Amino acid sequence: MSDCSTFSVPVGIPVFDVAFTASNQLVIGGGGGPGRSGVQNKLISYKVEPRRKDIEEEAVYELSNNEDAPMCIDAHPTEAIVISGINSTEENIKKGENKNCRVFKVLESNFELEKTVSTINSKNSEDYQKVIRFNSDGTLFATGSSNGQVNIFSYPDIKSMCDTIHSGNDDDEIMDVDISLEKDKMIFLLRDAIKLVNLRGRHTGKVKQTISPSTFDKKQKLQFRAFRYGRTYCKDFAYLIANGAKGGYIIKLNAYTLEQVQMVKISKKPITAFCISQDGGIIATATSDYTLNIFESNSLRSLYQLKEAHGFAITSISISPNRRLLASGSADNSCRIITLPEQFSSG
Repeated sequence: MSDCSTFSVPVGIPVFDVAFTASNQLVIGGGGGPGRSGVQNKLISYKVEPRRKDIEEEAVYELSNNEDAPMCIDAHPTEAIVISGINSTEENIKKGENKNCRVFKVLESNFELEKTVSTINSKNSEDYQKVIRFNSDGTLFATGSSNGQVNIFSYPDIKSMCDTIHSGNDDDEIMDVDISLEKDKMIFLLRDAIKLVNLRGRHTGKVKQTISPSTFDKKQKLQFRAFRYGRTYCKDFAYLIANGAKGGYIIKLNAYTLEQVQMVKISKKPITAFCISQDGGIIATATSDYTLNIFESNSLRSLYQLKEAHGFAITSISISPNRRLLASGSADNSCRIITLPEQFSSG
């Protein structure tokens, strides 16, 4: 197992999501939520300085006290763009004017708000955009909400590809979304189902397959946590994260049929966050005991483990496009940076 240098940096706010831009800038989103918590809601970009074991603040976008914190972020694969889910004020939400999905250009010293769009058809301020995901070439993105709504947009024109997809139950949180490399289908994930959606032809936006947790384990009740299609080095596979009474699992699937290829228990504790590198070479997980793990994507061989990476729940992890950094964010008001080798040891 490889040895990697690592350091933790206080950022002053609870962190809900982290992402790296195409130029390897770190962007975090978080805060105290709407109201009078006294903790500002904001997006912050940093230049990571591994040699100095520090991160240098470059740009800040502060939200009004009546708006929510950024609850999810994804970065465009080739442009200096991030999209974040940020609920508007409660007053605007009640009027049906929640422009919650916001597109920002990340400049050297500031964030520039470019476009906004609503992805939640709800007047309840407790409903929010839980996940967002660009496809591999950045021409599409999908969103999923805490009340079971899924939307798919083209980029950069931000045009909806189909009507809002409803999970069938307003209590169904969308746990994850991802779009296939061929852009012909997408997955949205519920705790108790994988939903495969058609993205081509007259059936665009229609669910054409549902897979239950018992497909993978009939002896314990699994709950799904995350899903990603593979990239370059693992393009023929997809990765499903599931938690059960016995621990947390990575399930490697055939990307075209969604049939199980391999299932590995990686932790006795539930997995709370997951990511895959842009080149598909490595995947990473965070678990509820604050441990970070990195695996080789094809073999699922363990490459690195860091215990007690944070002092409280790890909410998000991300690998930089150049594959040299892993960042984690936590509700403990900190980010951790791990410097990754060009090549992990084969031992």
